Amino acid sequence: MASGHSQVVDTNFISPVAISVYDSIDDVDSLAILRNRVEALTRRLDSTHVAQATLRNRMRELVALKDSLVYLNDLYQSELQDKNRLMSEQVVAMQEKERLLAEKEELYREALTNSTIDRAKWEGELKAKEASIDAKAREIDYLQKDIDAKEVTLRSQRENYEHVLNEKERYRHLVDSLQKRVNAIEIDNVRKAEENKYLQQKAKEAEEKAAITLNKKKKVRPIQGIAMRFFRTPDWDTRLSYNEDNTIRGAEIRNKNAGNIEFDFVTGASVMLWDLSDYFNGTKKDSLGNPVVLPDIRRFDQKFNYDLGIYVGFGGSNLFKNFYIGPSFRFVDFFYLIMGVNVCEYEILTGGYKEGDLLQGGSLKDITAKSWLVKPFIALSIDLDFLSYIKK
Repeated sequence: MASGHSQVVDTNFISPVAISVYDSIDDVDSLAILRNRVEALTRRLDSTHVAQATLRNRMRELVALKDSLVYLNDLYQSELQDKNRLMSEQVVAMQEKERLLAEKEELYREALTNSTIDRAKWEGELKAKEASIDAKAREIDYLQKDIDAKEVTLRSQRENYEHVLNEKERYRHLVDSLQKRVNAIEIDNVRKAEENKYLQQKAKEAEEKAAITLNKKKKVRPIQGIAMRFFRTPDWDTRLSYNEDNTIRGAEIRNKNAGNIEFDFVTGASVMLWDLSDYFNGTKKDSLGNPVVLPDIRRFDQKFNYDLGIYVGFGGSNLFKNFYIGPSFRFVDFFYLIMGVNVCEYEILTGGYKEGDLLQGGSLKDITAKSWLVKPFIALSIDLDFLSYIKK
């Protein structure tokens, strides 16, 4: 059947063996599905590992942000201490200015109350006090400018600090969210790892099962099947025989099992002697280098295995009294055609008796005995590994 074309299959004419072959193909497909699932889980685990690496990078960024926040806080505290120092110096300068003003006022009062004091002296002292007061006023102005500059710097740093605090709070929430995601991913990773282990175990078991079934080069293979032997097991019995005038002649010996063919369920093993796979698959070449092929018959695309071997098996209910031996031919991987001899213990007639003779006194047991006979047989068997591979 050419690939790429559909074909309608009537299941009423498909043998159980063919259905088993289709089932085995389904099992091989299920093994491929398991492998695909394992590969998909592996890719998902790799992606989660990448996500974890990204989250770790974000965590390192947050640590760097925390360090910068600590640095800004230290800088803000230093600027605040400088401002406090300048304000303390300004307070001291203002106190000194107030003291000088008080001294000036005291000099004015003394000058008004004591008219005998030299006016020029008081004027000089007043000018000196005024000059000191002006110097203190200028010093206070300079300190106020420094305080205003520090206030602007502190306001800018306070705004930056508040911005960093807001960023820290936002990142804290982000870290919490990321931590929850990391925990969820780790839990999912553990679950996926366990599922992956389970799927890998199932895939391994399926591979081992497929390897056992598809190990086509095993030297010894157990097989079971139906043998057709060309001799029926005798079932001796007696019946009354009559003359033409309806008088009794006597007890006639007869065999209930008529015919020369009997079927038996056989179990055994085939030992490979010659591998014919290359020959039947058209890959063997002759002395001239040309491929050796069978007659040009269209074959299935898959290459099957063929070999010749020797078969030894047992049959019937008593395995130790019913042996089969002969050459075996394996074809299409799992099927065996066997021809050979059956060595079995049968019940035969003794004392010269044969089927149709009249029993001369005694009973049937007196003229039967056990004996080993060798008879030809032909059998069709199936590999037991293939039977175990069929879905139940």
